[in-house]
Amino acid sequence: METVDTTIERIAGSYRDPSGFVFKHEDQIYRSIDSDCHEVLSSLATAGQLEALIERELLVGTEWVTEPLAEKLRGEVPGFQHFLHHQKVEQITYPYEWSASMLAEAGRLTLDLQIELLRSGYSLKDATAYNIQFIDGKPRMIDIASIERPKRLDVWIGLGQFLQMFVYPLMLWRYRGWDLRSYFLPSLGGRSIDQVARSFSWWTRLRPALMLDLTLPWWIHRSSERKAERNAEKGVAPKQIEKQNTDPQPQIVNLQRLKRKLAKLVSGYRPSGVWADYTRICNYDSQADDAKQDCVKSMLQQCRPKSVLDIGCNTGTYSYLAVESGAQVTAVDGDHDAIENLFRRLQQQAAAIQPMVVDLGNPSPAIGYMNVEREAFLDRTQPDCVMALALIHHLWVSANMSTESICDMLHRLTQKDLILEFVPTDDSMFQRLMNYRVDLFQHIDLQHVIDTFSHRFNLQSQQPIEGSKRTLLWFSRK
Repeated sequence: METVDTTIERIAGSYRDPSGFVFKHEDQIYRSIDSDCHEVLSSLATAGQLEALIERELLVGTEWVTEPLAEKLRGEVPGFQHFLHHQKVEQITYPYEWSASMLAEAGRLTLDLQIELLRSGYSLKDATAYNIQFIDGKPRMIDIASIERPKRLDVWIGLGQFLQMFVYPLMLWRYRGWDLRSYFLPSLGGRSIDQVARSFSWWTRLRPALMLDLTLPWWIHRSSERKAERNAEKGVAPKQIEKQNTDPQPQIVNLQRLKRKLAKLVSGYRPSGVWADYTRICNYDSQADDAKQDCVKSMLQQCRPKSVLDIGCNTGTYSYLAVESGAQVTAVDGDHDAIENLFRRLQQQAAAIQPMVVDLGNPSPAIGYMNVEREAFLDRTQPDCVMALALIHHLWVSANMSTESICDMLHRLTQKDLILEFVPTDDSMFQRLMNYRVDLFQHIDLQHVIDTFSHRFNLQSQQPIEGSKRTLLWFSRK
């Protein structure tokens, strides 16, 4: 949609809904809504229910746009009369960047919101995981326009989508070893029930954990398809169900059961990824670890960033240090179990940290409508400071990146500062990565890294980590 004012910027992810879209105006987040949505939300607001859902942190913070701003927006967004002002989510994430517990928590919030809406006579039109974002480790529903008054309260039209977006990926993760990236990235809307069912052997489909939500619906789906084909051949029109039912209790009972199922799918999992326990297995003794934390604290206090990207965050020790310095932190790691541990820690020790499963050697691409609907990770992250601690040797060895390409990537990511930990080639963790590999890194030493990074950064500080062979480098961006 073209607009009169070029300051209107459509937010990625809002290209499919004709009832309105999300846009940025003067660095604030707004949503245009049509008259039907306005009527529904007005009713909720009048009854005090909309505010209650926001206070319970089920919905993202939302306010009505009033005059004169509303009149200005009408001129800039043709076709819409009503607008909402949303709380800004500092770091946008997508399901293929979540850990299993994050997806389960997002599903739980969706079910809690649906249950609360049902009790007031409302419902969610859909149940996509992309409607959920995390704020300080807690999920929020951001698609407030998904709320409607349904014809029936005993069934949920979004249930099939909920299974596709939450239950099925967790089933495949838990029982078949899939990761969420391989589930969501190839198919924006999740996998079909037929695809998921065929991922299990026929005898596995009979186990109780799969029977009610996968096997039985699959059998019904296949039977319905065959019946529809026969009716089409005979020219029989499909029946339209107009029956209204105002009793939500049958649906609520099923939604409560699904909440227990999500919890069960993740509760028994014990993270055991290669780098999830890095803090324990790395070659730091307590003296070196304390020295490194003191150095990082000092550097953060000097550059005073408002936002930090902690790359290779592991279990989040340095992410929490950055929060203590006053920063909003995005903590990324390519190892699922490291992020799973960090997210579980955030449930006990809340902080302004957004965990994400991201491999910097192969970061999340732009996907969806015209490759702009879901932005690439590199385009969603613009921190004041990047921390790349105990990371560079992984990029050299595992990602096959040169020092020059690492420098270019970190230069693109940070707006101001970079705190980089140099790991020498004779470090035990470096040698662990080198098992069964040809040594192509004889030329790499501390001076090589400083010289290479000097093309794009100014070296502000160089601090050897007492008790180890490693060195912390603080660069500022040229």
